Amino acid sequence: MLKEIPARVYEGISFSEGSKPDIGLLNSCFIEQGLFINNKGDSPIIKSVPDYISMIISNIDNGNIVSIKERELSNTAEVFGRVAQVSSEYELTFVGKNGSQTRYGVNLFQMIKNGGTWLISSMCWDDKDDRSLLQKSA
Repeated sequence: MLKEIPARVYEGISFSEGSKPDIGLLNSCFIEQGLFINNKGDSPIIKSVPDYISMIISNIDNGNIVSIKERELSNTAEVFGRVAQVSSEYELTFVGKNGSQTRYGVNLFQMIKNGGTWLISSMCWDDKDDRSLLQKSA
């Protein structure tokens, strides 16, 4: 179940032209205080789950985002008692008003087990310019 959570998030984020993300599915994956942390730029952009969803919906409504398709390439999970981290390599295809682009990167999902259910406390990510996704550190 734990390693399947990223696929549920990607399903919730992904949508085709003329539709919107599955907000209910996204919300069901996170704790109430959950965070999205975009660490692609010079400084992190940190948003609550409702703020992240609102940002995506606003960009769909104003035509900046036409569709998103995110899928998992691989993942690994580490568990220590009632806390866990899943590292998920992804491919994201984004269609906007200026065309389409595909990005590759890694999402790190920090999770807690609450009442027998694993929920995400935070999801942070970085994109890579090429397909060499993970760098091993010493």
